[in-house]
Amino acid sequence: MTKTKRKPSDDEVYNRIWSAIMERKLQPGTRLKEEDLCEVFETSRGGIRKVLQRLAHHNLINLVPNSGAYVAKATVKEAREVFQARRLIETELVRELVRTFTPAKRQALEEHVALEEQAHRDGDLNRRIRLSGEFHLKIGELADKQVLTHFLREIVSRTSLIIAQYQLASARHAEETAAHPCCEHRGLIEAFEKRDADGAISLMMEHLCHLEEQLDLASGINGAIDLKSIFS
Repeated sequence: MTKTKRKPSDDEVYNRIWSAIMERKLQPGTRLKEEDLCEVFETSRGGIRKVLQRLAHHNLINLVPNSGAYVAKATVKEAREVFQARRLIETELVRELVRTFTPAKRQALEEHVALEEQAHRDGDLNRRIRLSGEFHLKIGELADKQVLTHFLREIVSRTSLIIAQYQLASARHAEETAAHPCCEHRGLIEAFEKRDADGAISLMMEHLCHLEEQLDLASGINGAIDLKSIFS
């Protein structure tokens, strides 16, 4: 008997698209055609529209009347505000995690960094980029700050779009060829272990400044992406 293929849930479709944004596979300005998404995910147009509305609510896509859905672009002002917001939120998350740090929480962070390093060894830059962003969300989860982590999830996703839009070519090359791409994350873990709040906050601010310095906020790129090649 032939098994009927299960249709993905709305959450699964959302998470697939969210991951593609995090991995910078979807470039800012890419059109997300409903019919293509229906074919790729083998689901209904109604389900796709719900997912697109949810992505728009989280500022990851723009819904343009009589035109369609497009992966969001950020203005220079918005890009700077996103990094400003990250500094404010992540300072509080780091401070709280230092206060409540335990061996179990260290293990959770170590296991996550190990996944980042494995992605690097595998040559899977897209997966490593996504895992790098998720490391910051892991800090929020371990700090048990659900509201701040919810806000950070949206902002981290928008950071991926901003980097895809504005990253300098030299910074992109450095990211692709980095010998030790997770050293800043490991430094944070050591600061947590030492219960060094000031040191951990300083490292996080340096880390975020390093990301922002990779950007050329005087220009940007537009990408034309084949959705089937991303989600197949």
